[in-house]
Amino acid sequence: MKYKNTKYFLLGFIIFMISLNVTAQSDLSTPYSRFGLGDIYTGSPSTMLKGMGGVSNAMSNNCLLNPNNPASYTAIDSLSLLFDAGFYIKAASFSTTNNTASGSNASFDYTSIGLSATKRWKIGLGIMPYTNREYNVITEHSGPGSYNIEFQGEGGLNRVFFANGVKITKNLSVGVTGSYIFGTLLDNTSIYYPDSVSFINGKRSITMRVSDFKLDYGLLYRLPINKYDISLGFTYSQGTQIASERDIFIRSMFKGFGNQVESPIDTLKYVENEKVGFTIPDGFGVGICFDNKEGLTLAADFNWAGWEGFTMNGVNDSLQNAWNVAIGASYKPKSTSISKYHKKMTYRAGFHFDQTYYNIYGESINKYGLTFGLGLPVPRSLTSFNVAFEVGSMGTIKNNLVKENYFNISVSMSINDRWFIKKRYQ
Repeated sequence: MKYKNTKYFLLGFIIFMISLNVTAQSDLSTPYSRFGLGDIYTGSPSTMLKGMGGVSNAMSNNCLLNPNNPASYTAIDSLSLLFDAGFYIKAASFSTTNNTASGSNASFDYTSIGLSATKRWKIGLGIMPYTNREYNVITEHSGPGSYNIEFQGEGGLNRVFFANGVKITKNLSVGVTGSYIFGTLLDNTSIYYPDSVSFINGKRSITMRVSDFKLDYGLLYRLPINKYDISLGFTYSQGTQIASERDIFIRSMFKGFGNQVESPIDTLKYVENEKVGFTIPDGFGVGICFDNKEGLTLAADFNWAGWEGFTMNGVNDSLQNAWNVAIGASYKPKSTSISKYHKKMTYRAGFHFDQTYYNIYGESINKYGLTFGLGLPVPRSLTSFNVAFEVGSMGTIKNNLVKENYFNISVSMSINDRWFIKKRYQ
């Protein structure tokens, strides 16, 4: 049974999910998020594609919202409105040569919608995290007058996007996405003497507020060969100067470390609303997808971004050019309305390897993950639930660095609703 107010309920639910996602960003992040803009969200924001190793550059179909390549939106059915929202659970352990720690977290991941503007022009709107910063690192310096330095940070950037895909010919589509990047990054650096209450400690706090726009582009070419479909995808992220403001507060104090309340002595520097900026670099991605039209899909991606030389707050961070490769597969058995449920499910698997943009003490911080996923259709509807599992590792314990082992579970709800059918009978 379909209620009269289905569309109004769905529209209200979409607005609710988007507003919830704006305020829900929180993550268990790597200690390396101290550098650059923090931990950048790479791979695909779609749970469907996360189960396939994060491949996205050449992926498109009429049930998929793929913000990584705006040209993919042209596959949306002209009579449909698509809605996709996801959240995730992350558990991780962190280890050095001497210590270990662990934690877990759950958070909303993304919200997106897609629909037709015209027969050839399709649009999408959504919100997702762009970067995350969450770290607390203490370095100990022994000897006469031993002291500690504590690095602590939090916050992150979000991305609201408006995607446009246009079908140029039967097999060629192009797209452009306008994104609004916004958020706050907070960094504290403290130097203190843990063995003395009479020594003066110091602390520097930098709060950066980011707010600006950027553009990304996509191209998708479908190449039918006999009974197969081969898709080639290309994406380009335009390098952009991002405007921001920052506050700097440097002070001397007694105490102010651990659980001790600061006892102020003097303000050494205070700057408010200083206009600064940084550049998000150019990046590109290429991908290929093979579909045998009998339920099997294979895909592979390569992505690159030029982060070497990135500067923020007057510091040239320990960054390098980043790249990643990903491969993935999905399989949906042939089924009918009376087939058993497991034959109606979609099965996914994949792998990715990332050279992240972190390079610490000459060590490239690499990341890899194995992924598995399931598509779980809701009977007698076009709605489905998707789940993706990822197990992986990032970093190294060499040179007193940190290695992270993690396990992620991503879950999403995908709704495909027919909105634009004229009623024949009242």
